[in-house]
Amino acid sequence: MHTFWSYLAGAVIRPRRTFDRLLEDPQRLGHGSAAILFIGLLYTLTVIGLAVVRADIAFPAWVAIPRESYYFWEIFFAIPVYLAAWILAAGMIQLLCRPCGGRGTFEETLAVLGFAVTLPSFVTWLPETAGVILILLGVLTQAEWWEIIARPGFWQLFSQVYQFVALAWFLLLFPLAVATVQKVRGWQAAIVGGLTVAVIGLVVLIFIR
Repeated sequence: MHTFWSYLAGAVIRPRRTFDRLLEDPQRLGHGSAAILFIGLLYTLTVIGLAVVRADIAFPAWVAIPRESYYFWEIFFAIPVYLAAWILAAGMIQLLCRPCGGRGTFEETLAVLGFAVTLPSFVTWLPETAGVILILLGVLTQAEWWEIIARPGFWQLFSQVYQFVALAWFLLLFPLAVATVQKVRGWQAAIVGGLTVAVIGLVVLIFIR
C-alpha cells in the first residue's frame, strides 16, 4: 500500500512511474488533496512569521490590502489560493485536452496535479522560509536580507537560480501530468501544460507575496 509520503518522494525520483501508480490508487484524490494542503500549510506558516515581524511586501499588492497588514491577511487566504489554483489548473487541462482526445477524468487530473504543483513549490518555499527564520531570530532585518540578495554576487545569483529551477520543474511536471492522465501526444501535453502553468502562475502572483 502506497502512502502520501511515498508518492511525494516517488514523484521526485520517478515522476512518470509514480503518476501511473497514483492513478491506480482508489485514494488518489485524497493523496493529491493532501499534497496541496501540505504546501499551502507550509506557506501559511511562513506568512505567519512574516506577519509577526511586520514585514513589508516585496512587490506592490494587486488586491486592495494595505502593505503594512498584507501578510496578516494572507494568513487566511494562502491555502484557499492554492486550492483555487489547483482546481483551475485541472479544469483548464480537462477543457484544453478534450479537442485533443484527452481521456482522463477531472478527479484523476486533480490527483496528479496535486504533486505537480507541490514539488516545485518546495524549491521556492525552502529559501524564502530560511530568510524568514533568520529575521525572526534577529540575525538579519528584512532590509538587510533584501540588500544581500540585491547585491551582485553569490546570493543574488542564488535567489535568481532557485526561481528558475522551480519554473523549470513546473514546466517538466505539468506536461508529464497531462500526458500521463489524458494520454495525449507529447507536443500536445507540452502546450497544454505550459499554458496551464502560465495561467495558475498569474493567479498565485496576484495574491501571494
